[in-house]
Amino acid sequence: MRALQLVMALSTAFAATATAQLAAPQQPTQRLLVLPFQASAQDSAGSITLADAARDRLTTLVKSKVQVIPKAKLCEALKASGFPCDILLDDQQARQLARFLQVNAYVSGAYKKDGANLSADVRLVDITSSGMAASFMASNGNPGTAAALADAIAQRLTTVIRASEPIQACNDDRKKGQFARAKSDAAKALAVDPNSVGAHLCLATVYEAQRMPDSVLVESQRALKGDSCNGAAWENIARIYQQRGDTAQMVDAFIHQLCGEPRNVARRLGIAQLLRQMKEFDKAVEVLNEGLKYAPGDQQLLDLKLTICTEANNYKCALEVWLAKAKADSAVLADTTYLKPAIGAAQQVADTQALLLLTGAAVKHFPNNLSFLKSRGSALETAGMPDSALLVYREVLRRDPNDVATSLLVAKALIDRAVYDTAEARRKREAKDTVGLRRMQEAFAVRIDSARPYLRSGLASPDSGQRLAGAVILLTGGSKLAQAAAYDAGYVWTDSLLHLVAPKNAADTVGPRFQVRLNGSFWYGLSSTLTFGKEYGRVAKLTPKDKPPRCDQARDLKDRLLRTKSALQLGRRVHAPTVDQMLGYVAQYEKALPQLGKAFKCANF
Repeated sequence: MRALQLVMALSTAFAATATAQLAAPQQPTQRLLVLPFQASAQDSAGSITLADAARDRLTTLVKSKVQVIPKAKLCEALKASGFPCDILLDDQQARQLARFLQVNAYVSGAYKKDGANLSADVRLVDITSSGMAASFMASNGNPGTAAALADAIAQRLTTVIRASEPIQACNDDRKKGQFARAKSDAAKALAVDPNSVGAHLCLATVYEAQRMPDSVLVESQRALKGDSCNGAAWENIARIYQQRGDTAQMVDAFIHQLCGEPRNVARRLGIAQLLRQMKEFDKAVEVLNEGLKYAPGDQQLLDLKLTICTEANNYKCALEVWLAKAKADSAVLADTTYLKPAIGAAQQVADTQALLLLTGAAVKHFPNNLSFLKSRGSALETAGMPDSALLVYREVLRRDPNDVATSLLVAKALIDRAVYDTAEARRKREAKDTVGLRRMQEAFAVRIDSARPYLRSGLASPDSGQRLAGAVILLTGGSKLAQAAAYDAGYVWTDSLLHLVAPKNAADTVGPRFQVRLNGSFWYGLSSTLTFGKEYGRVAKLTPKDKPPRCDQARDLKDRLLRTKSALQLGRRVHAPTVDQMLGYVAQYEKALPQLGKAFKCANF
């Protein structure tokens, strides 16, 4: 009897347990994670609130379809990884957390508040072929609340989730080779959600198995209507174009694929390398620059960008990398292997601020490096600091007196920093203060003349480039003197200049030397004409006892007038009205000179 009672009790208990198991609802097998959306610092609290509301609303709507990970479980996982519970994760962190929690899909995106308007760019990412994938914009109008926006998001996600069951069936049937049933399943999903990403992707795999590449392409493109950044769809598209031999379209598809994983450095590097091989340097740099927005200072991205920019001879692009490297790690500013190419790139693009930064660091860490000192002087000069540049150049020259190039730079700096006070000169002219005006001009001439000793080595250099540089400096000094009406000194400078750049032959009428000669001829002609009267008067007062003989000096005067006229005729291209006026004075001297020769009784005059 007791045995019978035990058997009956066990049977009753088993029956009760079985009944309870049959009565209990079956737990959904698909797991979904809802994460806070990316947002600005001031909108981060609103993003957390929105995500919490969307998660709660979605749990209510789809509790029989999917298991939505509760916030407590999310917080537990975040804290285990060293993060606070309420944190905004980027796309890469979101994907890692989703895999850690072993979910089938996750929701992320971006949240924005604009006055009373709330909006969210929502992305449902499928990571296990669950059929749950979509991207869409959600807005609750104006004015709105987080709760209303969360409901709009949850309602759209619910539609996608409802369509996921037939999509899973489609994938199962496709694996079994039951293509007709798979297409029927996909049609059911599309009836629920016409833009179902999963349905179109399942159809694409069916057509792929049936070797219908055109249909694979069409379905993959349709999938993008539901999720423009879907990686699987873009992968299919890229593969189809690769099979067709359309490399440009293939690469374009790979680039679009990055929008789903913008922080995927490895994939971005691979695409950039491919573009590099295709010589699509600008496009490769665009891909890398986009990656640097998400990962500023990433060494792999920067190194490849520098390589590509260098190959393309794009110095501006290369300089961007050098500066980014310094920003990421200031220690490189004490490394010559960094400083030399970085300064070179900055010099190529004439970036003054970059040059000041780089050369400043160079001379700070390597004060005895003459090359860095020269670059520093050049940077200061470019930045409009001639006094500071001059100090640096003189220091270089003190250490190496035979440095012709630096000697020329000192001469140039001395001339550049010499500024004539035109306003004060005008006041003195108006006040008829000829003595004061002459003192101003003489003082200015002294400042310009201080550069002449530094010009000698350049003007006598066997290097034609250095001689030309010296000629340009001579031209600058002579023109400045002439413009200050210091014509006596201006004549000396421009006379030396014309001897230096005299034509080598009749065909010597082009090139930089000719341009210097052309401009120098104008200023020489002006200075010579306006000082000729003084020289004519001096020679006219000579006596037979003066040395050198007065006839020789008269002939020199005649030769000077011929040179002056010839120079004016060439320099007329610079400013014809001024030259025509000077030629009028020359004509008067041409009439007077024969009388001087006759008075001196000069033979063959």
